[in-house]
Amino acid sequence: MSRTRLEIRSSIPARGKIAVWWLGGSGFLLALDTGERICIDPYLSDCVERIAGFRRLMPAPFKAGDLEFSFLLLTHSHPDHLDVDSFDTFIETNPGCRVIAPADCLSFLLERNAAHEITAPGKIHRFGSLVIEATPADHADLSPEAVGYILDVSGRSIWFTGDTALNWDILESSINRKPDILVPCINSAYGNLGERGAALLAGKCGAHVVIPAHYGMFKEHGGDAALFHTYMKELSPHATVYIHSPGEGLEI
Repeated sequence: MSRTRLEIRSSIPARGKIAVWWLGGSGFLLALDTGERICIDPYLSDCVERIAGFRRLMPAPFKAGDLEFSFLLLTHSHPDHLDVDSFDTFIETNPGCRVIAPADCLSFLLERNAAHEITAPGKIHRFGSLVIEATPADHADLSPEAVGYILDVSGRSIWFTGDTALNWDILESSINRKPDILVPCINSAYGNLGERGAALLAGKCGAHVVIPAHYGMFKEHGGDAALFHTYMKELSPHATVYIHSPGEGLEI
């Protein structure tokens, strides 16, 4: 697989492959071989600094209007996941996109008059061959309605954990799905998995490909991709780890 930068607007992966761009933080854009594009938790503004005082450590690799997608998936309402300053541009650029989000995003979506589907753990959304399932997450009192997502795409499954602690009981149903690709948060701040916890989870679910997320955006969040990779060699050596640069697209 080449690590040549893929064009975010025009790339369509080979049959059975998925093109994955890291947008920084927890944000990803996926391009499927069917031509569909899925965006998850894109954060491209500086609204977190305005709202919470956390300053970006990495510049946004794209402008909000650069992203084209058919689906916008939000894991919860925290502003580094639901980018309140970029949202209107996302919808203006992609007027027909389907927004899927948990209930804690509802008031914002109604305020913006955005077409949406509210989801919850275990709810399945089917769009032809694309299946999107909201999965349980443990973000404690910070966001009790937070979810992750498992996507069945191009004959493969990919699990975005969203923000979650290493709660084996809550994560068990997703682990048992044995996803081909795992995208875990690796920042330990605010009860999240952390580098070691994410590697333990990767070993437990047996994913063949692992892409770390939710690190490097704010000093308050932490997260170290190199340390995560070290833990993966120890705890889940069968898996291939892909560490993106912000804005980099890889065909997997």
